[in-house]
Amino acid sequence: MEHKKTQNQPPGVKHDRGADRFDTALAVEMGGVQGLTRNISATGIYFETETTQEPGSRVQFTVEVNVRGEKLKLVCEGEVTRVDRKDGTLGIAAKLVSSFFADVSKG
Repeated sequence: MEHKKTQNQPPGVKHDRGADRFDTALAVEMGGVQGLTRNISATGIYFETETTQEPGSRVQFTVEVNVRGEKLKLVCEGEVTRVDRKDGTLGIAAKLVSSFFADVSKG
């Protein structure tokens, strides 16, 4: 899995992001529907899916990650901050409210 730090915006453009974002493509599952992350940080995530959401709503989802050769699920709850609609796909930006790792090999 290769990560690339997302570059900062041009001078004069300010965002309320409190953490560096990293471009990455990881499997996401939300309500039985699969998706794919586009970037992630310690405080938020942006992913593409076909599941409709509205800004301000709370969402629960899992992200599959590989940590030191071990497959884990990052179980998350987030608050939707933005929804982008493009070519039949929804891009969802969410502020992470809570998250924890679960071992997918157990249970």
